[in-house]
Amino acid sequence: MGGHGYSGWWGNMGGPKHRGIVTYQLSPYEMKTNVHLISKGTHNFFRRTSSQLGYILPGIFLFWGVTYFGKKRHEWLNSKAGHDAQHGH
Repeated sequence: MGGHGYSGWWGNMGGPKHRGIVTYQLSPYEMKTNVHLISKGTHNFFRRTSSQLGYILPGIFLFWGVTYFGKKRHEWLNSKAGHDAQHGH
């Protein structure tokens, strides 16, 4: 870090000018963000969602199975039969 002192605010650091960097920008007034929202948006939503189901569904089913098993086990452990089996009466 060196002790050169204050070097300026962002964008005005006093260093060498960058050359060869081109940036493009589109005005927000020129963008048409919702042109095909209804006609193509629903189709793309279902197409993209269906392509990801193979990755999402196993986790959902695993979570559901663990939760279902845990709730049933908790209910059984708090029942009379569960108390008797756990404590050996």
